[in-house]
Amino acid sequence: NAFLDDTYAAAHADVEAGQYVQIAVSDTGTGMSREVIAQVFEPFFSTKPEGKGTGLGLSMVYGFVKQSGGHVKVYSEPGQGTTMRLYLPRSSEAEDIPVEVDTGPVVGGSETILVVEDDDAVRDTVIGLLEGLGYRVLKAPDAQSALAVVESGVAIDLLFTDVVMPGPLKSAELARKAKGKLPQLSVLFTSGYTENSIVHGGRLDAGVNLLSKPYARDALARKVRQVLARDGKMPKPAAEQPEAQAAPAPERTIYTVLVCEDETLIRLDTVDLLQELGHIAVEAENGMQALALLANRPIDILMTDIGLPDLRGDELARRARQMRPEQPIVFVTGHSEVAGFEGAPRTVLLKKPYAFEALERAIAAVMAKETADS
Repeated sequence: NAFLDDTYAAAHADVEAGQYVQIAVSDTGTGMSREVIAQVFEPFFSTKPEGKGTGLGLSMVYGFVKQSGGHVKVYSEPGQGTTMRLYLPRSSEAEDIPVEVDTGPVVGGSETILVVEDDDAVRDTVIGLLEGLGYRVLKAPDAQSALAVVESGVAIDLLFTDVVMPGPLKSAELARKAKGKLPQLSVLFTSGYTENSIVHGGRLDAGVNLLSKPYARDALARKVRQVLARDGKMPKPAAEQPEAQAAPAPERTIYTVLVCEDETLIRLDTVDLLQELGHIAVEAENGMQALALLANRPIDILMTDIGLPDLRGDELARRARQMRPEQPIVFVTGHSEVAGFEGAPRTVLLKKPYAFEALERAIAAVMAKETADS
């Protein structure tokens, strides 16, 4: 509903001539001087008394508009009020169709998925989640290695790759080359960044599937099935088992599990798995947080990674045992033992990567040890 012409654009260095959608907001307040207008979009600038505002409101508006390729114009005079005009580039694209959120049961499959992720811990966690859903998983630490897997001729149904990857070959180029080799290949990107090679101006490039980090197991499962279904691939569930007489479900004890893990994605996935098992999950992103929680609330199981940012997981375990000698502990590690805890009572090692069933067994084992050692 507004056209900014070449003359206007020439007078404003940050403006491109063209069609815009204009939003105008006016007030009848005291207005602003030219000196105030010159600073009004600066972060933390405010004319209010100390403690009455942060001075970030208008700077956030300015940032949003500029990120969208737009323009802000302020009209104000002392005693006459103020008008803010926001100009946002007019889009000729069709309106986005709202997508109904899938809240149905989580469905896995038996397709082959190539996971490309440079972070070892994140990659191992994703592999464990996908394998727990029944998928066959191949892995690669970077785009070049992933392309070698694709070119090997192995059958792959879905490429699941982080957007930001190390090395000369970028993920978008990997996807293009992989699709050239395997035309029926489905592609799903994942990223924790709002702006990257497939997201521009806050909009996802056409035809691109993206799962934003951090994500939980259910979100991963549903997105994978959604992408495969969109490409015409129906679920390939595991072979059906002959019907058997249903046995009554055993009573499940609910435990409070403290998850100490500094990687947000891994911690969220672990919490999600524990909640699926019916347990109560408490989060800590470092050892000192975990110790504070142990000191202030009852914790049935301490589940800790070894490599923490402030103190190692084994040191956390030692301090936890000083506070409560009988504290059950599950170490999450890629090693076969933890120094100083070989054969220790009420202690279980959960080896990375692990799936849903392995976590369930570890919880049962450490609590069985507590019962036996009590």
